Formats: sequence, C-alpha cells, structure tokens
Amino acid sequence: MKLVPSVAYLRVYKQAFVGYSMALAGWIGEYLVNQSSLPKPIFFSRALRKLNFKFMGEEREEDEIIQFFANKKVGVTVSHEPFNDTLFLQIYPLKRRISSAMTVRAQYIEFYDQFVVSIEPAQRLPRGVRSLGINPLILEEDYPLSMPYWGMVHEDWENDLKLLVMLNEIFDELNDKEYRCPVCFSPLRRESYSLKCDTCGFTFVGEEDFAEVIEQTGEEEFAF
Repeated sequence: MKLVPSVAYLRVYKQAFVGYSMALAGWIGEYLVNQSSLPKPIFFSRALRKLNFKFMGEEREEDEIIQFFANKKVGVTVSHEPFNDTLFLQIYPLKRRISSAMTVRAQYIEFYDQFVVSIEPAQRLPRGVRSLGINPLILEEDYPLSMPYWGMVHEDWENDLKLLVMLNEIFDELNDKEYRCPVCFSPLRRESYSLKCDTCGFTFVGEEDFAEVIEQTGEEEFAF
C-alpha cells in the first residue's frame, strides 16, 4: 500500500510550501506502511532532492539530528528524535513571514500503539480560514484507522520516475479545474492520459489510467 497527498485542500492556502508538506507527509506515510518505522535521515536527503532542494548541512546532538535543506524560495528543516520515535519537519518561505510556514509531524504514540502523521500550520491560518480540515494519517498495526485526503504514489527511487497516482475523482478535479502542480504550484501540461509539471518533474495520473501510463513510460525508455 502506498500513499500520496492529493489536491484536496489547495483551495485553502495556495503556497508552495503547502504542496511540499503534502508530498513529504505522503512519502513518510508510504514508508511507515511499508517499513513499520519512521524514515532515517538518508531518506530525506533523497526525498528533498526529488523536490529540487539542496542539502545545506546538519547538526547532531546526543538525542537529536537536525537536517537543513533549501531551494530558491523555500527552506526545510527535518528534526529526528530516534529515541522518541518522532519526526518534525518545518517548511517555510525564506523571504516571507515565518507565520505562514507549515509543519509535518510524524510520531509513534506508545499509549495507543499507533503511528501518526499530521500536517498543520506553524502558527496561524490565513484570515477567514478556521482550520485545514484534514484528518491525520493514523496507523495501528500497519492498518490505517484514519486517512487524510490522499491517494496513492508509484515511486521509483532508483530511476527517478516521480509518478503520482491519484484517485480518479481527485485527478479529474485537478484536470477539470486547472489547478497548478500540487507539489510546486507551477502550471501543468496535458500529455496523453497524464498531467505533467516541467518545473519539479512530477507526473500525475488517475488510477484508471495508471497501467497505460506505466506502459507508455516503459516504451519511451526502451526507445532510448
């Protein structure tokens, strides 16, 4: 089972770091489902490289590792507390108020024997918006008890495929209402059964056309 954030709440706050938080939360959820543990620091070096971030350095203390990443407009810090089974990510604009930043929290709650992944505002929401209205991902014995508005992801880490498979109704909404890329908010272009972002390199497809797009991708690779 694999998970990826959808475009369900782009209407709430159209900022690039919201899109990044969805992608990162989706990958953490995918890792938890497959590995039953929180991802290690090397995971984020690879994940953020896929989102066009550069590794800027890290700090290591006795019970915490903090990694720093940045692109032209957005910074990301990833705090690992391995002894507490906790991850805390903050995605923030480099040249704007930090109040508009987003956080991704992933942790194991021993009392309930559950892993929880949530997306939340760092400080406050835009004027007129009371909440993001997104349930956290809650996993108990590898089974999702609570799911956000997420679909699926087909991720090939070795070949850098970057193909996001959405539930049909979510992909149709992305296509029909001409939303920008859910990850970086750049314009999308239609190509056969999919939507492509030339800025961050992600391809979006509905689940019913997933097999067709995979087949086309394989044919393109074979042609080279």
